[in-house]
Amino acid sequence: MPPPRRPLSKRLLVACLLPVLLAGGAVAGKAWLEGDEVRARVMARARPALESRLGPVRLGEEFHVGWTGTVTLGPLEVPGTRPEGPPVVRIEHITVRPRWRALLAGRIEVGRVVLSEVMIEAGPSGRELRALVQRMRAPRPASVPAASSGSGGAWPEVVVEDLHLAFERRGRVEWGPLSARVRREDVDGIPGLEAKAGLPGGGHAELSLRKAESGITGTLQVREVPAGSVLSLAEPPWTMEGGILEAEARVDGREATFSLAVKGLALRDARLAPEPVGPLAFSAEGRARWELERRHAKLESLRVAVGERREAGVEVTGEADWKQAPRFSLRAELRPLTFEQALAALPPSLVPDQELAKLEGHFQGTLTVAGPVARREEWEVKAKLDVSKRKASDPPGPLAWLRAPFDYRPLTAEGRGRELHIGPGNPRYVPSAELPRVLVRAVLRSEDAAFWVHRGFDFDSLSTLLLKPPDDKVRGGSTLTQQLAKNLFLSREKTYARKVKEAYLTLGLESSLSKERMLEVYFNIIEWGPGIYGIGEAARHYFGKDARELSIRESAFLATIIPNPVRYHVYCTRGELSEVWKKNVDRLLGVLHEGGDITFTEYQEALDAPLPFACGDSEAQATEEQTSVE
Repeated sequence: MPPPRRPLSKRLLVACLLPVLLAGGAVAGKAWLEGDEVRARVMARARPALESRLGPVRLGEEFHVGWTGTVTLGPLEVPGTRPEGPPVVRIEHITVRPRWRALLAGRIEVGRVVLSEVMIEAGPSGRELRALVQRMRAPRPASVPAASSGSGGAWPEVVVEDLHLAFERRGRVEWGPLSARVRREDVDGIPGLEAKAGLPGGGHAELSLRKAESGITGTLQVREVPAGSVLSLAEPPWTMEGGILEAEARVDGREATFSLAVKGLALRDARLAPEPVGPLAFSAEGRARWELERRHAKLESLRVAVGERREAGVEVTGEADWKQAPRFSLRAELRPLTFEQALAALPPSLVPDQELAKLEGHFQGTLTVAGPVARREEWEVKAKLDVSKRKASDPPGPLAWLRAPFDYRPLTAEGRGRELHIGPGNPRYVPSAELPRVLVRAVLRSEDAAFWVHRGFDFDSLSTLLLKPPDDKVRGGSTLTQQLAKNLFLSREKTYARKVKEAYLTLGLESSLSKERMLEVYFNIIEWGPGIYGIGEAARHYFGKDARELSIRESAFLATIIPNPVRYHVYCTRGELSEVWKKNVDRLLGVLHEGGDITFTEYQEALDAPLPFACGDSEAQATEEQTSVE
């Protein structure tokens, strides 16, 4: 017979029942907390607190209380200024976690706020986001209490998860996902803010701010960020790929130092170059100061370097004030740079095929720009470029062959054309000393009035075309040296890469050749019509005479067709000028007279002189060319 069982003690019974009672109480409490009454009370406090900061908001029906006391609301939408547009901010979930120590002490304090699945629509040019910031900075009505973290407690930590930013300029660009953690951290009673962020595609950023007597102090560090995706937010005209960006900024009251470095970046666009341009490397570092009460800021120094080894460098200084209409002034100085350093600073796709790195000498320059920020046409621009000239004692460079007779095959749409001899061995060749003076003056007045004084680039004319275009269309202009570089070495592709190559070749020509030799080569190789190269062929084709015998009006006509000689050959085929082109020729004659290149009598005679074209009057060809002109 088994012994009788001992009855359960009261202590064991309580130990068994207590967890059940606690669990039941927790379930009942959680059910009560998620009930309509508590939800209504929470919403009644949350909505006014949000609207006091953000303006009108839409708060969804989600309301959930977690087992650890967290409260989740959502979704939250902050409408933008456009009724038909998306909300400027949408937060799918807002989770609030209390501080347990404060809760056990009878106080309600928010320890952490987690914002999940956040979308920010900045709007066209950021207008929607700026409007939201202005609403947040506006004074709150006295009847609406400010939102707080609790009864005198510390500020809560804010965590953002899966944040996306959308920008609108030429199109819509979305950047994300981004995560961030922000918390307030006071040191010795001085309030401060610490923030860390994980950026899209990798990389991170850290921000530390403190409030001091001199103002805000702090640092911002950005490390190992994909450069292409970040720089693409500015919606440049080309695609940016790859690369790493690192940056750092330090603010101390009224001054700041900053640095930026990008390496391994590639640019892709058909207008830039047929192939990707890269890898690019550049950096910048500088110091700035400001006095907000005087509405004045000064860029004390900015050094921009290009190249893996920072071969090319530009020093920039400037000032700005906004006491009335905002004004600015900038000065940039290109340090002395050898041709070898200049070419090493650029990626291979921007380097000409010619061996310019073997050129002796260097170049340097300065640029100053000043004026009212909003009125481009009133900006004052001054630029200066110095290019060292080759000395007789210098060894021959890669462009020395241009100083002697040479053979040249012009580049056409079908490839290289027939071979031309540029020298006395060609009966159509005209040496510079034998070119008609009026022809030279007409071409220079029409194409490059400052040829004899500039060093390859006419910055005065260029600034006028860029800042004060007569028809409000920004365009560029090429000097004779630039045109010569293009005709001698480059294809006809219209890309920015070709313009960069052209600039380097222009510097090489200015360093290697005299002005007289450049002018002589120019007149004897440029295209003057379909398959017509050199002034000797042009004079014989258009007027049946030697170039040395061209009249003033004939010279003026030939100068006016240089921008597109194939297109304007129609006038020769047809045997007469249109009224529009007759006015162009007469206008150039007036410029020659006003500039002292021809006398008044010569001007009057040239206005009435005929143009005895000698290239035939094929009706079919004339009709085809006229259609092209129209």
